[in-house]
Amino acid sequence: MEIYFIRHGQTQYNLEQRFQGGGCDSPLLASGVTGAKQAGAYLKDTRFAKVYSSPQLRALNTAKYVVAPNRWQPAITLDSRFKEMDFGRWEGQIERTAEPRDQYDLCVERPEKYQPELAAGGESYPEFLERVTAAVYDAVATVGLDCPLPLLIVSHGLTTTFGIKALMNVPIKDLRKPFVVNGQALNANGAGIVDNDSLTVLETHDNQTFTIKRWNETSYLH
Repeated sequence: MEIYFIRHGQTQYNLEQRFQGGGCDSPLLASGVTGAKQAGAYLKDTRFAKVYSSPQLRALNTAKYVVAPNRWQPAITLDSRFKEMDFGRWEGQIERTAEPRDQYDLCVERPEKYQPELAAGGESYPEFLERVTAAVYDAVATVGLDCPLPLLIVSHGLTTTFGIKALMNVPIKDLRKPFVVNGQALNANGAGIVDNDSLTVLETHDNQTFTIKRWNETSYLH
């Protein structure tokens, strides 16, 4: 069973480096729409067993652009567990102005020490990862491991990146470090997060152990 993950297209908040978690939305930029359409063109001949999306509009609109040209016109199933990590009162704020600064630093440098109740509220890393990984396990179980068709999940930067790392047993303390698989550091943007409109593919044979088939693929974006 293969699972395709696509991150939503670029938004204004991405451009301005604002918190854009599970509690807010910023519309897709023209470049984000273009990227989503290019991802859709790239996958138009791929038949999916099921398509899931975060209900947040930046992800859902990306999903709609991705499936629009698909030969099989799959329906989109919404699952709120694929929403982005919730940052409470930090939502919409410019990241470099976030207070209290000590908790922001822990959030991005020492995630195992981050305590949202001492910051702006929202989710802890364990809470976030538990819901995302549960959603992936449930999606695979719904389709069935013997299904020859892949799943497609359209969601967010942290949902995709940290969700995949959690599925591959990366400890929380290492979530923000370079992702090293088989001795090789995998490419990602400057923050270590998969790129907007990128494609990552996992494979599982037992819904417990996952391997990476493709990571942060952006060759179709131009």
